[in-house]
Amino acid sequence: MRLLYLYTITTRRSSSLFKHSLGSAAVELKHHFKSCLAFFSAGVNYNLFIAGSCMHAVHLTFTKRSQIDAPKGKSSSKHSYGDLGWSGAFEMLINLRGMGMKWGMPSSKLPAVYKHFISETLLEMLKHHVIYLTAMAALTRLSQYNASDVIGRDVAMTFSLWCIAWSSLTLMYSMITLCVYITTKLCGKPFDKNRWPPMFGNPIAADSVRTFWNNKWQCMYRRHFMICGYEPVFNLIKALRIPGDIPHYCGLIGAFTVSGILHEYCARSTSRTLFIEEFPAFKVFIIHALVIILENELYKFTGRKVSGIFGSLWTFAIVIFISNPMCRFNLQGLGPMPDFAEWDTWRWFVPLSV
Repeated sequence: MRLLYLYTITTRRSSSLFKHSLGSAAVELKHHFKSCLAFFSAGVNYNLFIAGSCMHAVHLTFTKRSQIDAPKGKSSSKHSYGDLGWSGAFEMLINLRGMGMKWGMPSSKLPAVYKHFISETLLEMLKHHVIYLTAMAALTRLSQYNASDVIGRDVAMTFSLWCIAWSSLTLMYSMITLCVYITTKLCGKPFDKNRWPPMFGNPIAADSVRTFWNNKWQCMYRRHFMICGYEPVFNLIKALRIPGDIPHYCGLIGAFTVSGILHEYCARSTSRTLFIEEFPAFKVFIIHALVIILENELYKFTGRKVSGIFGSLWTFAIVIFISNPMCRFNLQGLGPMPDFAEWDTWRWFVPLSV
């Protein structure tokens, strides 16, 4: 009986220790997943910043001084145009779309400026906070299933990732805009809302792949891709005296090639697990360039643009289905994600905290 009693006590203690160890391991694994997710997201953003800064340096190098309108009318230089000064130089560093400058994007390609700046910006932040949370919740829940378990799982996850990219960039841009607004008001200086139009158009309203990339998706680095990808290839093909639209199409492929390399580099240099032989992000952008060329050629031969409801379905199919491999690639880098039911309560209310 004494031996049986000792065996029972020992078994209970071992079971208790095992449960405690298992619980501790689960907590550590949960924190590990969160840290991996945060590390990959922060790493990709950091690498995007570095790559974008390199392209911006090229842009600043090859932009002629005559294409820049000085923010101040005062001139302290020997030239006919005004000296930029410190404020103008700083604006050149942060004004990626060139608002108020000769090289800047035309207003027709930019989203409409908010009439009621503060209220509409806050409303936009609320909308995209809801979009971000919904997409993240769907992504974390769907990632726990196999593709065969849920019909359309890969399509839904790809759509969720596009929504996360859209909403997170919009939220970050809106926060920066509000900080600039508050700072200028505190310093007693006027705030020019025309220099801060929304970052995105409405990507969901795109009725062609060309429209999607031309003025619906964000165009912060449009000129950078033009200088680094389009113009070198275009000028080279043009110098070879190749006629027609071929130089333009080759330049277009060059611009999307630079974009594909940038996205591929940012993901691979962040995660140590992405050593696959294929290059899904690079392929996606090349295919999108070829699709835009196809749309242009269809318009040339038929006289009808890709548009309307069928154009929207066409755009959705190209953007979502073609992007499936790239999204799986990024999800591999993100690693396992905790379900949204495990999120802390405060994360539901603080933007970009998930």
